[in-house]
Amino acid sequence: MFMRDVFVRVMVLCSVLLLAACQGLPGKVTETFDGTKAPDTPAPPVALPFTEPVKAQTELDTEVVYNALLGEIASQRGDMDLAYESHLQAARLSGDAKSAERATRIGMYLKDNLQALEAVQLWVELAPNELTARQLAAMLSLEQGDDEAVFGHLKAVVSISQVKGSDGFMHAITALSRSQESDRVIALMRRLAAEYPGQPEAEYAVALAASIVKRLDVAEQEALQLIENHPDLEKGYILLSRVHVSNGDKPAARQVLEQAVNAYPNSALLHSAYGRLLIDLQEVEPAYQQFLALRELSPNQPEVHLSLGVLALQLEKLGESRGHLLKNLELDPKSNEAAYYLGRIDEIEENHAAAINWYRQVSAGDLSYEAQVRMANLQADGGSLAEARDSLRGLRIRFANHSIELYLVEAEMLKKHAKPEDVSAVYNQGLAAHPGDTDLLYARALYAVTQDRLDILEQDLRVILDKDPEHADALNALGYTLTDRTERHQEALGLIQRALALKPDAPAILDSMGWVQYRLGNHAEALGYLQRAIELMPDSEIAAHLGAVLWVTGDREQARKVWNDALESDPENQYLRDTMQQLTE
Repeated sequence: MFMRDVFVRVMVLCSVLLLAACQGLPGKVTETFDGTKAPDTPAPPVALPFTEPVKAQTELDTEVVYNALLGEIASQRGDMDLAYESHLQAARLSGDAKSAERATRIGMYLKDNLQALEAVQLWVELAPNELTARQLAAMLSLEQGDDEAVFGHLKAVVSISQVKGSDGFMHAITALSRSQESDRVIALMRRLAAEYPGQPEAEYAVALAASIVKRLDVAEQEALQLIENHPDLEKGYILLSRVHVSNGDKPAARQVLEQAVNAYPNSALLHSAYGRLLIDLQEVEPAYQQFLALRELSPNQPEVHLSLGVLALQLEKLGESRGHLLKNLELDPKSNEAAYYLGRIDEIEENHAAAINWYRQVSAGDLSYEAQVRMANLQADGGSLAEARDSLRGLRIRFANHSIELYLVEAEMLKKHAKPEDVSAVYNQGLAAHPGDTDLLYARALYAVTQDRLDILEQDLRVILDKDPEHADALNALGYTLTDRTERHQEALGLIQRALALKPDAPAILDSMGWVQYRLGNHAEALGYLQRAIELMPDSEIAAHLGAVLWVTGDREQARKVWNDALESDPENQYLRDTMQQLTE
């Protein structure tokens, strides 16, 4: 071994001399596997009925130090096989559990389960009351098919956890959760639970383990039995509802929690679970009522007030929403979420200065980016276009992964507040930074239509279709434009047919097909497509087309009705008004 690296040997000898000189220093610490400091003298083990840990060697030994340092150097150099051998040998010679832990983790890194198992067995021998060692030993023994060893370690996991005041059954599940052998996992958990008859946590763990390994039939059976045996265990109902959700039966999940909440109206846990399920079911008002009940039970929980604020905002109860969010801020002054949604409320109420002030306070979290974008749009609406554009440029640096989206945001902003050439310039800048990006090309193409630049539209959409011949939206956009703005109707028909084959129920594509059939003189076919389109999505442009076809086929009363109904919901739509004027004058 000494011949592998003479330089390492010299370093070890120097280290031995240095360490020997420090032996008498009080309070000396050693480096642990995770980089933290630990006392030389280990804390006494938890009093448990397991074999006493092997005592670590107290006298400094050259071979121990050599192997420990060699293992560290080998790790740094990427020679993990040598690192494993060296740390394992250091553990054997010194009785140091940390060296055994290091060897275990290196064995797992190498994906050599036999090596990892050998090391973890030594780790358990040296530190029998170490929870992580027992969990890894159970996991590795399971992979080797040694269920008796697994069971022994699981029992130890539960006992160690109970002494430390935590739920050992959850730690046991963690040790088994990587296994793909669901029947073995369930059998082991049932055997473990049998050691603790009548304990609800043990029975709950069996049901939970079955759900984790995707045996939902077993999980449902175990959860029902758990509820029967322990009707006061709230999380039994929650687990059963989650099993129903996993099975795709959300109504059954809803029924379980509704009945549980009615039976135990003072359970904050059940109200919270039921409220979140109702949110998932998009039943916003009932969810809001559940969180109101939860607030009465947990008035000082900031998360409850935040949930109420968001739900009230969805229900357009702006005053109530503001009150809940301000209470959340009172309990959690650094709540970025509350600041963001208070900004949304002020934006809705057109208090733009106040909204900007709230958005400035959203300094972190998932909503920070959206708050900054909204603030920039409000700055532009308020006349500070240059400041807004500067904000977006800064965001492109801070949020580089949103760069394309930010170019699109800036272009939309300039459509309202700047000249057409400024809009085009932003699209061009975006495409210079992200050549060939489909979203930017598509957006520039659609804008080109509004500027009567059909050459740019066709050029950009053709680039998209060269890259992706099945881009349904590009096919439809090109086909519709050729229908509406040119006489190339037969070519347009082919493009729209391809788009419709890809998205047969898309209202916009059905509208395009109806319009091209109308242009080709196929009025009966046109009516069929347009009527289906407007049923799927009532829209002013579709109504304009449908009314036009009805008008030319003689059903003018129905045409006027279609147009007038559309005008009631969208009185400013210029395309609709232009179509009516062209046909009725």
